[in-house]
Amino acid sequence: MNISSSSSSTYVNNASSNKGFSGLASGMDTESMVEALLSGTQAKIDKQNALRQQTVWKQEIYREIITQMNTFQNKYFGSSSSTNFLSSTFFNAMNAVSSSSAFKVSASSGATVGSTSIAVSQLAEAAKLSSASGTRKLSGEINLDAIQKQVAGQARDVTFVVNNKTVKVDFKDLYVNDDGTFKTPPATQQQIADRLTEAFAAQGFDKIKAEVGNDGEIVITSSTWDDDNGVGDSITVSSSSSAAGLKILGLNANASAEVYTGADGKKGMKLESSQPIATGNYFSVDVTFNGSKTTLNIDMTEVLSKTTKAEQYQAFADQANAQMDAAFGKGNAIMQIDDPATGAFSFNVDKMAGSSIMLSGTNATEELLGVLNGESNRIGLGGSVKMYFGDAFVDGKAQLEINGKTITITEDMTVGDMIRKVNASGAGVTMTYQAEADRFTLTANSTGAAFDIALGNTALSEAIFGKAPADPSNPGTGEYTFTAGKNAKATVDGVEIERSSNTFEFNGLNITLTGTTDKTETITVSRNTDQIVDGVKSFIEDYNALIDKLNSLIEEDTDYREYAPLTDAQKKEMSEKEIELWEEKAKKGLLRNDSTISTFLQQMRSAIYQRPAGSPFAIYDLGIETGEWETKGKLVMDADGEATLRAAIESNPDGVVALFTGEQGLASQLDKILTNTASTSFVSGSSRGSLVEIAGYAETASDKDNTLYNTIQQIDQKIKDLKAAYEQEKTRYWNKFNAMESMIQQMSSQSSWLAQQFGY
Repeated sequence: MNISSSSSSTYVNNASSNKGFSGLASGMDTESMVEALLSGTQAKIDKQNALRQQTVWKQEIYREIITQMNTFQNKYFGSSSSTNFLSSTFFNAMNAVSSSSAFKVSASSGATVGSTSIAVSQLAEAAKLSSASGTRKLSGEINLDAIQKQVAGQARDVTFVVNNKTVKVDFKDLYVNDDGTFKTPPATQQQIADRLTEAFAAQGFDKIKAEVGNDGEIVITSSTWDDDNGVGDSITVSSSSSAAGLKILGLNANASAEVYTGADGKKGMKLESSQPIATGNYFSVDVTFNGSKTTLNIDMTEVLSKTTKAEQYQAFADQANAQMDAAFGKGNAIMQIDDPATGAFSFNVDKMAGSSIMLSGTNATEELLGVLNGESNRIGLGGSVKMYFGDAFVDGKAQLEINGKTITITEDMTVGDMIRKVNASGAGVTMTYQAEADRFTLTANSTGAAFDIALGNTALSEAIFGKAPADPSNPGTGEYTFTAGKNAKATVDGVEIERSSNTFEFNGLNITLTGTTDKTETITVSRNTDQIVDGVKSFIEDYNALIDKLNSLIEEDTDYREYAPLTDAQKKEMSEKEIELWEEKAKKGLLRNDSTISTFLQQMRSAIYQRPAGSPFAIYDLGIETGEWETKGKLVMDADGEATLRAAIESNPDGVVALFTGEQGLASQLDKILTNTASTSFVSGSSRGSLVEIAGYAETASDKDNTLYNTIQQIDQKIKDLKAAYEQEKTRYWNKFNAMESMIQQMSSQSSWLAQQFGY
């Protein structure tokens, strides 16, 4: 596109920033005249800005080249790369194959082509020490006196909100005598309904009635109805109601009355429960069986109506069992009275193997039931160690001794804390707890017969694991089980070997045992020619891409001569796409005939064409040729060439290795050339790569220590000096024009005065 000369500057607009008269008296276009007078200096500023932009672009292009070179170098000559041509490992890639499921095998470069026989007689195992499983029970003791006192003290009030007015109803005196004993007989369902009706009437709601439904449920109705507005009394159960009071009525907090139509066809409001009115005094506790939770509501009026303590304890258990049968299935969880004299009880969950049961809630206390809130027949990792093994603590501490390490456990630590501390202790074991089996286990961190577990005889060790077995092969009740570690045993190529681990190396084969064999298996090792060929193909593709990119840069037409960098003023007249296309042209040819890149290409071509010292091959002997002259050094490998490469790998692998990895090998030469050209760190302690010395590289010390950076700094100083000169010239010109305007103004005034004097 055409760029107008009037918009070619970036600094010219400042020419009009004056404090003068701007031709007010003379009528001259002084701003344009000043701009014209400053155009010479402005042209110098524009030239330096353009030179600066071209230098920045050159630096960016160089850095892109450095990145591409380093990427290529890291991929094919990097020590951690899987395609490292400097390493013989890549060219000696092997395949190991076996049909056996008793082991996994892979081959390293040190493996020998051929067959290997293997028979596995024993796997390596870690030593293991385990506590007896499934012996823990959830047990406690029913304290009827404490429970009776707790239930008697419960609040039994329910609060209703009727048309924004509070109605509180208390039922406690219907259930409990003044001395705290239960009323016998307890309140009837009708007494409960009457108490409600009386309470509503006392607050002026005499049209609200409470009745006992056909199934014993409470039914509260209001006959008040406003036909004009279609509304009746608003009746809601307040959340401030007591839990026991809500249980009596079978209502939930925030329950509300709904519109209903009576038998007479009249509308009203009705609130009813879905269960019968409770006439007993209930003790509640939550029980969780295998993750399923229910609340046991024990009618203590019925329990205490029994004659003897033994009968009362059994009545308590019978109610619990009936409710657990309904919730968990018949007989899956059974509360049994172990001592009728004391009320000692336990839960039997043996019907389903590995079952867990837990008591929780505010009433699961030592005072009432002889248990702790959350206590279970299983260890809880969040529970304190002292809760489960309190007798082992002295002065708030207990110890475990494992493999000579003393591990101190404090009373504030949870079971999970204890397990983590053991595992981090350096004792060489891993401690776990298996809830399904209710079993603690110590497992040696390493397999093999040499890695033992020595458990010291401490109170906490005995509490957790049990006593040391008198006969390790047949541990008795209360004794832990110990299994010694084992070494892996196998016969490989007729050689019997024994290892502490199931993973080991044998003659370049990496073997992992997973089972034993009932016969000798065979491992077949072959050279992984496909992997090597694929790596060479990838090298050729990436090498050609790099060479092609560099050749295109040094052979580009010098379009930048015709497309100078745009000024800010010029960019304002163009679209983003136009700017993009312009700058593409403005960058072309900036590296034409670049000597550093040309030298690099020549060095790479020379290295590729030569036969390295000590190598029986040159690269063209492996089927890799250079293309026609116009391809400028790009490599070609056709189908015939690939066949040649494969044949060389199979017939003379050492020769292929020598070509690439020898001291003067192809890979070594190419790596050195790349390092000398694109290394971002110092080479041999003297200098960086030649391109990095020119352009530097971001986020390295060379970013502001390179030739082009210094050039940009010099240009910036020139621009700064030119702008200062521009401002001085502008001030000088405006001062002259302002003086001229002032003189003209004075002469005009004098002329007018003279004209007036002579009557003109």
